[in-house]
Amino acid sequence: MKKLFLFCLTAALFLSGCGTKKEKSLYVQGLEIISLMGEMTQSDAYFDMFSSAPEVKAQVEGIARAASAGVYQQPKAVYQITADTSGLMKLLESTSDANVSFDGMSQELKAYIQSRLFISCASILNSTVSIEAIAASSIYMCGKSFVCHETTENMAYLYTYEEACPVLVTFSVGENSAISASGSYILNSDIENLTDFFDLSGFQVEELKVR
Repeated sequence: MKKLFLFCLTAALFLSGCGTKKEKSLYVQGLEIISLMGEMTQSDAYFDMFSSAPEVKAQVEGIARAASAGVYQQPKAVYQITADTSGLMKLLESTSDANVSFDGMSQELKAYIQSRLFISCASILNSTVSIEAIAASSIYMCGKSFVCHETTENMAYLYTYEEACPVLVTFSVGENSAISASGSYILNSDIENLTDFFDLSGFQVEELKVR
């Protein structure tokens, strides 16, 4: 009887622990995406699946060396990037060549447009480098989906590193706290220009305290 009681108690504690498993933070989820991106840059077979252009692969040679040396394991600083939906919509309306108005759109559609703006930022930033940079960033883009109750709004984290290109990880919120995340290398290491870009584009930038 005593052994049966101990067995039941152990089982109850185990099941209780399984039910209270702590969610990974957005920060940790982003690091896991970056780790997989690093593996991608180490694999010639992975690159050959998508391109045979040596000038495209040359864009990530420095990233591959940094990933191999473990530089991407510990960020120098991480910035949280958020945006007020109404402010971004006004910015789009003012900069569009067409007569654009978002007044008749649902909140769901506005949120989708906002999430697309976050994702497109990586392409916009890499377009200032070269066409090859856009292609390379696209090949090594990495995404995942998970559940996280940490946030209810779309946002992005900009991970920066010592002597290595930063990574932008976007987080798009879906139903029931589902998060769709996507990571892209930013082939421009000038952090001041990057944060200025987001500031001028109507985003809010705040350095995360992760240590």
